[in-house]
Amino acid sequence: MKKIFKISYVVLVGLTLMISSCSDNDLSGIANTKLSGEVFGTNFSAKGGKSFMSGNNELSVHITNIEANCNSDIFDYELEISTNIKAELGVYNNVNVVFNKKGVAPLNYLAGSVEVVRFTSKELTLKIKAAANANNIVEGFFTVPFCK
Repeated sequence: MKKIFKISYVVLVGLTLMISSCSDNDLSGIANTKLSGEVFGTNFSAKGGKSFMSGNNELSVHITNIEANCNSDIFDYELEISTNIKAELGVYNNVNVVFNKKGVAPLNYLAGSVEVVRFTSKELTLKIKAAANANNIVEGFFTVPFCK
């Protein structure tokens, strides 16, 4: 009887470890992969952007698929994902995530999830999950500079 209990215990622990190690998601449900997806049907992989305070303790976050930083102008981005979130660590659901493509009207998606993972005086790391439709879907994490 003790042998069966030990074997069952070992199998249970093994299955638990296997299931938890195979997951790319954390508790927020957002993949632990670099932010990527599609914006207006074009492949999107985050490469740059910036964040800054926009009032009422909110951060304005802009992420693009080109090299960009505090010196760049967000109006020059060809493709962009943007959002406004609290300037605090945490998971926020039903957030407005905006899909932008130069020359096309922005697409607002009001059911996005955003997690502020790290926020310092120099940078912001966040995770985003938003799927407005098949042509506008992004998920993953990215770090942008915090601009003053």
